[in-house]
Amino acid sequence: MRACVVIPTLDARELLGRALESLAGQTVSTNVVVVDNASSDGTPEMVATRFPDVRLVVNERNLGFGRAINRGLSEIGDAEVVILVNNDTVCEPEFVERMLEPFVDPSVGMVAGVLLQGSAPEFVDSAGIELDRTLRSWDIGWNEPADRLVAAPEPVGPCGGAAAYRVAALQEAGGGFDEAFFAYWEDVDLALRLRLEGWRCIRADGARALHAHGATLGSSSPKQRRLEAFGRSYVLHKYRVPSLGLWTRAKIAILDWPVLLVHLVVRRELGPIRARSRGAREGRRATGLRPPVELAAVSLGEALRRQYGLILLRLTGRLPEHFREHGPATTTGTRAAPPSGRD
Repeated sequence: MRACVVIPTLDARELLGRALESLAGQTVSTNVVVVDNASSDGTPEMVATRFPDVRLVVNERNLGFGRAINRGLSEIGDAEVVILVNNDTVCEPEFVERMLEPFVDPSVGMVAGVLLQGSAPEFVDSAGIELDRTLRSWDIGWNEPADRLVAAPEPVGPCGGAAAYRVAALQEAGGGFDEAFFAYWEDVDLALRLRLEGWRCIRADGARALHAHGATLGSSSPKQRRLEAFGRSYVLHKYRVPSLGLWTRAKIAILDWPVLLVHLVVRRELGPIRARSRGAREGRRATGLRPPVELAAVSLGEALRRQYGLILLRLTGRLPEHFREHGPATTTGTRAAPPSGRD
């Protein structure tokens, strides 16, 4: 099956170089497209010099993650599958081969790879995404031993940092990512759209990559918190989740507002609340889609347990090393989102 790997990047020359080296050593050959979001650190020159076979697309400005990927999709030629990886990943040699295997099933439109924690590769960073009934997303297997994945649930969709999509499925679902997102939540939205079109997602347990979570931007910056708040609210209202009733709206408040209040009271940041309001306005203007709550596997109790478990890990200093440095994105419901230019 013909495949093409697309990597968005911004000012991550050394990280990207390691990612491209790992792709050059794959057990199956594949084309690679790098979409540079106006880097100023010599990234385009590095790619042109060290990896002349890589197709390089250079944007004049930072387009963010989804738009950069969509630009890359126009450069994949006759590929039947497009594979997305972070610029801060190092892929195992069989990564691409294992990502392609599930597509022999014509019902499969998405494949989730397995991201391992760069500082502790025996633990999972993300093995795909799962949802609760408010469409809040969680990393499957986060901080669990990788050898337990055999018992993990089938994902709703892949994390955008290690994802593969059937090109025909993307075309059926609108052609790519919703460009209302700058970064964060676009992979959730795409997974939902593909699911509503009837496509399945399979996890390729053998497709593994080390992930230096948040190494480009850091996963807990003011910019990240605003983007996360916008994306969460946009998805809520695009899929008309609040229309499910008072109890669903109460669940949203229980899960989301304590974090927003921490931003406001402790960090003195009004930005996330303003971004959430903007996400609601833009989500309501988007095409109304039914809330696919049948995909929800995480109960309210389990969501609260995970959320406050993360807070406890932070308070006791027991977060994984790379999360201590950059902060866990999952504290606000996001996953290991691809670092592609969030500054």
